[in-house]
Parts: sequence; C-alpha cells; structure tokens
Amino acid sequence: MAVTCRQAQPNDFPALGQMLELYQYELSDIWQQDLGADGRYGYDLARHREGTRFYAHVAFEADHYAGFALVAPAAITRTDGSWEVGEMPDNATARAFWRKVIAEATAGTFTEMHVTEGSWQGTVRRFHLGGLA
Repeated sequence: MAVTCRQAQPNDFPALGQMLELYQYELSDIWQQDLGADGRYGYDLARHREGTRFYAHVAFEADHYAGFALVAPAAITRTDGSWEVGEMPDNATARAFWRKVIAEATAGTFTEMHVTEGSWQGTVRRFHLGGLA
C-alpha cells in the first residue's frame, strides 16, 4: 500500500504529539532528555502549529497514521527557497537519509557543516531549491 505525506492540519497534532513521544523514547539512548512531571517528554510543537517557518507533516498508509516529519522530503521537492536541515550528532540513520534526499533534490549542490556550539548541535545541510539563490 502507498504511503502519502501531507502538511499536518490542526486535527493531526494530537496524533503527531503521540508519535513524537514514541520517537523521543526511541532516541533516549542517544539523546539525553528528562521526562516531565506528567511522564511525557513534552516536545513543544507550537512553532509547527503556526506553520510560518517550521512545518509538521504526517504520513499515512491507507487511512492510518504511519509516521511524521518536521521537515519532509515531499515538502522539500515542492517548495522553492533556502533550506536548512539538521540532524542530531548520534543519529547516523537520519544523517544518511537526509544526505541522500538532499543530494537527489539539489543534484549535489548543498553545503554540510557540523555545529558544535550553541543550544543545538549536530549536522546541518544548507541548500536552495528553485529560482536563483
């Protein structure tokens, strides 16, 4: 069955939040994070709900949620502009996935850097799609 992906709508955010909780649990061996008093990791999706700079996407198989992305390959290949995509330093699977997707979308014209200072650290790829950079 085909998997489809679309930008998250307001009614998708409860399911998206739950999928993100499971994702954070799966990453807990490489990403130090504390549970809140309510027993949840509690990732704040407010900026993704606003949908101005950060976007959430949901994936479906048939009529069932199959996953999510806070930046999705479908969005990248259809949206012109300057982009940055980053992965946590110990998430080798994500690094390989995004390197391949971005290389295909840009014909290999992207820059990659390793951020080691500041509130977020990891690998970041910068690239431009469509029109002039």
